[in-house]
Amino acid sequence: MIQAINYIKTGFSAEDAKKLDAVIKPLFDKGEKIQVDFEGITIFTTLFFNNLFAKYIMEIGPQKYNELFSLNKLSELGETTYKHSFDNAIRYYNMSETEREKIDKNLENPDD
Repeated sequence: MIQAINYIKTGFSAEDAKKLDAVIKPLFDKGEKIQVDFEGITIFTTLFFNNLFAKYIMEIGPQKYNELFSLNKLSELGETTYKHSFDNAIRYYNMSETEREKIDKNLENPDD
């Protein structure tokens, strides 16, 4: 089990996600189950979860993701924030290629 507190103090930034992903990615690449314990961490943002876990949902799909990943001891805020990121990633994953292209274009050129 990965003790997140050993690598990050908050689940706030993309940098926090990058630090924790450095531990997760090698396990993922080996096809191992990934259990992350968030005990002691109370500050979370959707940005953190998007940069850390949503990309895996996009890569392998929600069913396989749920088989491989387990998050434990999230605070109430962590649970809510993670669920928001998780649900959005699944919605995006289930979109058609055309819908994804439209969203990606809007993200690249928000003024258009």
